[in-house]
Amino acid sequence: METNKLTAYENRKVNPTTIWMLFLFFGWSYGSLNKVGLQILFYLTLGGLGIWFLIRFFTLSDAIKTFNRNIAIEVGLNNKEMALLKIL
Repeated sequence: METNKLTAYENRKVNPTTIWMLFLFFGWSYGSLNKVGLQILFYLTLGGLGIWFLIRFFTLSDAIKTFNRNIAIEVGLNNKEMALLKIL
């Protein structure tokens, strides 16, 4: 595995624990995943009056995995490398 690609991935990926803490304490999750417009809408609707918050609660883990997988693809990791990092 190339060190440059791995370093680029490690620098750009998001930490699931950090995202979960931000979400639970501040309602911040979309902004961390480069969707600031959705984050503003989330705040303006008060989390869809709680409904959107509940949906996000159950879908956040998959969103984090998808985001990190997309970062891995952007930096050029192949399927074998992603499998070794357990992001495939």
